[in-house]
Amino acid sequence: MRRSSFGALLAVAFGIVACGQQVTPNPPGQGAAGASPGYMAVKVDVAGPFNFSNYQYWIVFNTSGNGLTPDTTPLVNNWAGYSDAIVVSGSGGATSAQAVQIVRQPNVQPTFYPLPATAGQLQYLPNSNGNGTEFTILFKRSLFTPIATPRPPATPPPLANTWLFNAFTTQSNGQVPIFVDSMGAGGPLNPQYVSPQLQVTSCFDATNYALNSSLQMDPAAQLVSVEIGNNPSPSPVSSPC
Repeated sequence: MRRSSFGALLAVAFGIVACGQQVTPNPPGQGAAGASPGYMAVKVDVAGPFNFSNYQYWIVFNTSGNGLTPDTTPLVNNWAGYSDAIVVSGSGGATSAQAVQIVRQPNVQPTFYPLPATAGQLQYLPNSNGNGTEFTILFKRSLFTPIATPRPPATPPPLANTWLFNAFTTQSNGQVPIFVDSMGAGGPLNPQYVSPQLQVTSCFDATNYALNSSLQMDPAAQLVSVEIGNNPSPSPVSSPC
């Protein structure tokens, strides 16, 4: 079963939220969860120390504006809820994070394009709570700008101002995910999860808890929570935190 007590782990993490309000200061000059202007911070907690030999951990975003939550049944709508992801995986004792863009094609599996990222665009903290059960990602949102491909539309649409997300544990056996757990009560099965609206032109920092489930699974695979903090870019419609 999912255990809400693991939320206590967040008490030692930066950017803590209680009742929707931040109760500890962010690092000087930075915004929600330590994100700089134009960046998003994501913290993923699981119920037991990560097992990168058997699992990968995905944070998937829908940046298209179509209002669909990424879920565990992507073939139903040809992956329409999937735009971009950060995949955390390991090999030989080392772990790393890779940004990818999901480019959909009619009636076939999508193409997962690795997105080259500098250290300044994507930062990965593999053990951010000291217990081996949490990692933190900070990334520049513009990293997810849709790439042009030979297939239509040759000029892809811009990033939407409202994003949706889900997190997944998957089998560590290739690029296309085979689901082991998700933020939904169905775990790897039916979706049962509706993402909050992530308004990227606003400053926010919120912890999202995985829905309660009676599923028995390896604690290393069991998602507990995902904290997302956002610091807007300076623009006519937004101001940094």
